[in-house]
Amino acid sequence: MRDNAGLMSASLRRLPVLIATTLSLLVASPAAAQEKTDTTTAKEHYERGTKYYDIGKYDDAIKEFEAAYQLKKDAAILFNLAQSHRLAGSNERAMALYKTYLRNWPKGANRAEAEKQIKALEQKLTTAPPGNGTSPPPAGTTPPAGTTPPPAGTAPPDTTRPPDTTPPTVTVTPPATPPPPTSYPPPGDMTGPPPPPINTPPQAPAADDPGRKFRIAGMATGGAGAALILIGMIQGARAVGAANDIEDAAKAGLPFDPQVEKRGQSAEWWCLGLGLVAGAGGAALWYYGKRVTAAAETTTWRVSLAPVVAPSLNGATLRITF
Repeated sequence: MRDNAGLMSASLRRLPVLIATTLSLLVASPAAAQEKTDTTTAKEHYERGTKYYDIGKYDDAIKEFEAAYQLKKDAAILFNLAQSHRLAGSNERAMALYKTYLRNWPKGANRAEAEKQIKALEQKLTTAPPGNGTSPPPAGTTPPAGTTPPPAGTAPPDTTRPPDTTPPTVTVTPPATPPPPTSYPPPGDMTGPPPPPINTPPQAPAADDPGRKFRIAGMATGGAGAALILIGMIQGARAVGAANDIEDAAKAGLPFDPQVEKRGQSAEWWCLGLGLVAGAGGAALWYYGKRVTAAAETTTWRVSLAPVVAPSLNGATLRITF
């Protein structure tokens, strides 16, 4: 009984600690998530600002770096913001940001560069005349369009005097004497003898087709063979018809007709044989003519005649080369 009471009292003593721990975790979790979101957004602004800085758009880079620094207090972001203001021409603002950088990060990586730029900006701001060395025009006066205001330190023209009507003096400057023409050496003598003409050998006339007559004879022979084959086929058909007629007459008991028998004794085999022979001969002639033509196109013939003089022989030799 006493043990249970002791355990209960110990649990009651630890209850506030557990409640505090749970509440801290519940509060810290949204805060950590928000911090992570801010870091991601700041990184995006920083990257865009760096891109604008690289291409010389310093005003846009200033906006992105300022947005990134508001979300994430970082030394590199503040230093780049100061650099952008300096390059954009905002010298006073750039110097203030450099000093803020040194105050917040006295041992930062860009400390030497920040101190150097601060000295240069202070010297520039102290030596530069107010208004960039130009005095503003008096109030209420507007220079006419198309005119340039007079430089500082000169009195404005007197507008109460009447205009000067004296015509301006025009000074005529005689033209300069042109230099003498430069003499060049005469060109080469073009009157010499013309170059010798180029002797172009006359082109040999196109040789006749030596195989043409063989091809024509082959086509004619082949045509005759085809005609003989056709005649043989017709005669064969007549002979078959005559044989059928004789057989039908014999079956019907009709008398024998010698004219029908004579019609069946045709020469179809002779016609077919001669036609095949003629067709083969025509194909051979046509092929031979084709070969002769091809050989004539690829062969060059040369004929030369040379005299022969010897103690026991006088005459000439005929040589044909190809």
